[in-house]
Amino acid sequence: MDRFEKGNFTGKLEQLLDCMFADSRGRILKWFSPHAIDYVSDVVSTEMDAIKEDLRGALDIITPEFLLTWDLNSTMDNTIAPKAPVL
Repeated sequence: MDRFEKGNFTGKLEQLLDCMFADSRGRILKWFSPHAIDYVSDVVSTEMDAIKEDLRGALDIITPEFLLTWDLNSTMDNTIAPKAPVL
């Protein structure tokens, strides 16, 4: 995991952005909001496209035995998390 994933932002640019986001007038947040929404929407859309085939099941595999043994946590851990870390 690199330093950005851990949240260890220590560079001068990061410090400048921290100060700008801390401004009580909130102008940078107003400017940044639509860009952040677009970015997050793109990431989520890309991740959903990557996993939708894995989640799509055929009706013939849904049996009583399948329903008794299916586990959401293992599906998330084994199928979703590797391809969609933001989700």
